[in-house]
Amino acid sequence: MPDRVRGSLEWDTYAFSFGHRLATVRRERGLSQEALAFASGMHRNQVSNLERGVSNREPGISDPLLSTVYRLARALDVPPSYLLPDIDQVVQERSPEQGSDVEVSRVETELKSRIAGR
Repeated sequence: MPDRVRGSLEWDTYAFSFGHRLATVRRERGLSQEALAFASGMHRNQVSNLERGVSNREPGISDPLLSTVYRLARALDVPPSYLLPDIDQVVQERSPEQGSDVEVSRVETELKSRIAGR
């Protein structure tokens, strides 16, 4: 992706990390995309697009508004930090959560554990 579009970030890696987190938490809460959309005041297609990291607008990568993140977190009854990747690190060019399948699995396991402990 050209720098002029997203600065020095490979935003698609962060969009995918966000989407994976969103889908993991939604499933742990036992919600369908439609139920989450209703609870957060969104359309099911918007939830689906966020989970897949895609957008209908150029450059085709989802980039949710901060208000969207908070609406989803409220509907899921979790802190917004559960949805935001790499929140406790200095921002890198690529989301470290996308470094390997092992890392993706680690994040998923951690989220499930946090939700179970709430």
